[in-house]
Amino acid sequence: MKKPTFCVYDDTRKVEYKRNEGTEDMLKKIKDKYHGLSLAKKFSLTSIVIIVISIFVLTVVVQFFFEKSVLEITGEGYRQKFDVASKSSQKILEDGEKISKVLLTDKSIQEWFLENGTDEAKRLRQKLQVEQRLDYLDALYPEDQYSSISVFDEQGDMVNSNRIRSKASVYRQFFDIIKEKQGKNRWLDLYELNVPGYQETGIAFLRYFRDYATGKIKGYIIAEYRSPLLISNFTHVKYGETGSYLITDQKGNVKIENNEDSKKMIEKESYFQWALTEPQGGKVFQVDGQRCLVTTDMIPKLDWMMIGITPVDELTKQGKNIVRILYVVGGCAVLISGYVSFRLAHSVTKPLTKLSQTMERFGKGDLSVHAPVWYQDEIGMLSEEFNKMTEQIQRLVEQVYKEQKEKRKSELAALQAQINPHFLYNTLSSVSSLIKMNCTDEAFTMIHAIGMFYRTSLSDGKTLIPVEQEITNIENYIQIQKVRYGDKIDYEIQIDPEIYREWIVKLTLQPLVENSIYHGVKAMRKKGLIRIRGWKEGCLVYLQVSDNGAGIPEDKIDKLLLGDSGGKRYSYGLYNIQQRIQIYFGKEYGLHIESHEGAGTCTTICIPSGRNEK
Repeated sequence: MKKPTFCVYDDTRKVEYKRNEGTEDMLKKIKDKYHGLSLAKKFSLTSIVIIVISIFVLTVVVQFFFEKSVLEITGEGYRQKFDVASKSSQKILEDGEKISKVLLTDKSIQEWFLENGTDEAKRLRQKLQVEQRLDYLDALYPEDQYSSISVFDEQGDMVNSNRIRSKASVYRQFFDIIKEKQGKNRWLDLYELNVPGYQETGIAFLRYFRDYATGKIKGYIIAEYRSPLLISNFTHVKYGETGSYLITDQKGNVKIENNEDSKKMIEKESYFQWALTEPQGGKVFQVDGQRCLVTTDMIPKLDWMMIGITPVDELTKQGKNIVRILYVVGGCAVLISGYVSFRLAHSVTKPLTKLSQTMERFGKGDLSVHAPVWYQDEIGMLSEEFNKMTEQIQRLVEQVYKEQKEKRKSELAALQAQINPHFLYNTLSSVSSLIKMNCTDEAFTMIHAIGMFYRTSLSDGKTLIPVEQEITNIENYIQIQKVRYGDKIDYEIQIDPEIYREWIVKLTLQPLVENSIYHGVKAMRKKGLIRIRGWKEGCLVYLQVSDNGAGIPEDKIDKLLLGDSGGKRYSYGLYNIQQRIQIYFGKEYGLHIESHEGAGTCTTICIPSGRNEK
């Protein structure tokens, strides 16, 4: 019997074909509808679409760069917080190692270790002496230095500090643990230990005592650091309202989370795997379903990591407000532009051939064209405006010079604002150090010099100041540096009084002196010397800053004045000075540098004489 034949039809192709056909029909209808609109509606619709797209793109760009800058700034701030916490933890751990080392030098403790075979009465006296030493240590150091100290001899006999003496039976169990870990001195992770009756968490430093005569281990000292003491180092680390921080080992075992002990495991988290390869960094990850900024740092003594997690939404909360404002402004702009474009389009309802021909001639350079005004309708008004425009061209040309002059002044102001005040941070740090050392006179001198320096720098917003005022500014700056560097650097100032009333762009000399200090004589072993000279030759004024420092390679001198030296800040400073002088006085003035490696640098400024502040 012949089997029946079945025909199979591919219905999916039919559905896809009908869908494409429907899409084409819809697009054709939309296109026909658009071409059927009036000119005014076309203009309005087109402008609305363009504005909507522009606002959307602008919003995305603003949001992207805002978030990027916020994350960079915040990440750097968090890394600095972690660095402070890491150094604080390192100091406590180092102090713990020192305390245990000092204990091993105590005669009573050494006798306890070495004479463990003596009679019971003597052994009891030795134990009491060791207890007295530990009690003295408890009184000498506050509880934020260590939690407790236990001393074991080789037989397991134990003496505890007073803080844990009531729990001696619990701490006696540590002897079996330390016997298993014989070898070098080390830190013990108490979070991972399972000792019956021991309810604390933290870390402990184990130090061995060896008999110098035999080389055998005769005793052990354990300095305990409980979790609250460790947590106190991280209480200042605040990660916003919803952020958190974790202290974890290299296996992903979390020890501390947000000022509390934790048993959390994060070894499979992507941000933890990244942190293993980037022990000091910042990056955005998905954590518990939301984008978070993750920052990391290390506690080297314990080989632990500090991980900060902050939701990006919290950091960019202000950026969302900006986006909302952009949407509101964009909506208003759409409405206004739609209305204005619709009204303008209605004024263009008749052929514009003649007017376009006139404009074409004008575009080819015929400035003498004049559009005829036949009627006082929309085209007539447009023609009149066009004629007015041609008449205004000459007036606009006359304004170009004034505008260019104002532009040059604006460029000068922008360059002036870029003078790097980096030394202010270092100066204030020096003031802080002087105050801590009770050097109040030096601190007052430095603060007074800072005030005078910035008062001169501001100069009531003026760009040009007299040379005398610029020299006063330099003297204040030198006074600041003398407090910081003492007799390491000498300064000589020789200025011809004849040029005191000449005018110069403010903050011209200070960057040159700063370069001589930081890139010339600071790193020298011998004493540095910086000379500042000024004189007049004919109608030119010269100011010179020289030093006996490291010098500059000859092949890099020209690059310095072009601002091309690998992005180094002193290169940018020289380029900045050159630009400011040439913007105000002209291209024929500026800097000249003479230098040889190992023989110092001499930078000469040339400016015209007889200029005034106007």
